[in-house]
Amino acid sequence: MATLLSWTSVGIGDLDVFIPSTPCLVVYTSYEGGKPESSVTYFWQDQSSGALGHELVYQQPVSFETAVAWAQDHAPTRNVERIHVRHARAKRAAGPKAKARPAVKRGAAKKAAARKKAPAKRSPAAKGRRKSALAGAAK
Repeated sequence: MATLLSWTSVGIGDLDVFIPSTPCLVVYTSYEGGKPESSVTYFWQDQSSGALGHELVYQQPVSFETAVAWAQDHAPTRNVERIHVRHARAKRAAGPKAKARPAVKRGAAKKAAARKKAPAKRSPAAKGRRKSALAGAAK
């Protein structure tokens, strides 16, 4: 039975380079609109030139597990001992994002915040009246 290996790649800057150990099968499952799309690719190395070759041998809208089972069943027919696997995460369908808190009218929120934070403003005339009232109470 073929050995399952996780997808291994080498990062070169922003580029990920996949380096398979040939001969092998590569199972890759991605999601489009929440539905899986699986493919199995056969990689080999030409004995005379050393060049890597590849061939898409299976592509169906099936789950990751189904594609891995297919690869395991067909690995002996190609003398494959390794199956590299990669399972992309399912992405949510594009839609409105959930809000953390209920929407508040911006104008009302600013006014409420201004009322809470700002100290009471006093006119110079009001300050004078207060001083005179305190002076009268002291007598």
